[in-house]
Amino acid sequence: MAITQSPKDNGLTPNGDVGPITSQTPQIKDRGYQLYTIQKGDTLYKLSSIFEMSLNDLNKVNPGIDPYKLQLGQQIWVQKIDPKPVLSRTVAGWIPYWLQTQTLRSIENQSDLFSTLSPFWYEVTMSGEIIKYPDAEDSVILSFAKIQGIKMVPLITNAFSSELISTVLNDPTIRRNHINNILNILSQMNYDGIDINYENLFVSDKEIFVVFLQELKTALNIIGKQLVVTVHAKTNSKGFWSGSEAHDYVGIGQTADAVRIMAYDFHWLGAGPGPIAPADWVNGVLAYAVSTIPKSKVVLGMPTYGYDWPLGQVGKGITYNYAISIANTFNVPILEDAQLGPHFTYSINNISHEVWFSDANSLATLLDLVNQYDINGICFWYLGAEDPKIYSTIRTKFITSSSGTT
Repeated sequence: MAITQSPKDNGLTPNGDVGPITSQTPQIKDRGYQLYTIQKGDTLYKLSSIFEMSLNDLNKVNPGIDPYKLQLGQQIWVQKIDPKPVLSRTVAGWIPYWLQTQTLRSIENQSDLFSTLSPFWYEVTMSGEIIKYPDAEDSVILSFAKIQGIKMVPLITNAFSSELISTVLNDPTIRRNHINNILNILSQMNYDGIDINYENLFVSDKEIFVVFLQELKTALNIIGKQLVVTVHAKTNSKGFWSGSEAHDYVGIGQTADAVRIMAYDFHWLGAGPGPIAPADWVNGVLAYAVSTIPKSKVVLGMPTYGYDWPLGQVGKGITYNYAISIANTFNVPILEDAQLGPHFTYSINNISHEVWFSDANSLATLLDLVNQYDINGICFWYLGAEDPKIYSTIRTKFITSSSGTT
């Protein structure tokens, strides 16, 4: 049963301390536990997941607590969270709404590394309104982030529609309505900021997009929220297609608090097979980025997924585990390539397939580039199906200490 009422409703004191817990404070503290204050929506089941404790252990260290009568402001004992390591770069992750449970499991196991989470929760409409995706504003993710001290910067998308976002940007009334709707969500949900992920813009909307961001940033400053903007990757001002040309790195970089560059899909589903984020291309992307955007604002978007291309056909997205499983099933060698990414070929039903994907080895090469260009950090697309070894790689490349000293 979730929390819906105040402790005053049942005559409890504001701090919610009760005899059995208070009396054992010294012993519990010595065993690595800390007090947690119950918030709206909390259940013991949810807290057991967040603090990585079994329900049985939670009950043992909180004798006398009725799990069905938790009260707002009440304090219970939970497992102490280890101090976060000191990182030389920020680490963020985009959360697909269709994989939230799976994604949260990945993050829970490595929560000390993450500084920001950006759930894929909202979409702009032609009138500037904002609609929610399924399972948006998930209370488990929000509670987890708050407890762990991780910033919440959800993402708004235009669903890749050039026409939709052009209508919003070019009508002052709709544009103002859209900005007000963003402000309302940030205030109501107490997010730390917003990630504007408007892709496939018309080149003719290049300037008005920056105007929109400037107006939004001015409004966000008033309520103390951050503006993050996600952009297409390119190695020069035009890039290699209209969507990347429409993202003005100079104007966006001057306005946003952080600019996330989607440095992946060098080869994509509809194109022929090949590396997804080859190091030489990413190097060019970063070189151009830091020449146009303050490097302290640049965040490299990195892939964790892969593609499987049947010969002459459109490819399909795959996970790291799927790639390994397919290679094992067909007993084919994986060609490890730190510069291009691992890849292999196999045949089924007389059709040849070519597979490219991302792993910790290829990630390490890109992390070296992040350090070389001394940018702000990285953001993963997407969390929940990655090579689990990437986290030890991040620790090797980014951690400076766990106590605040280098």
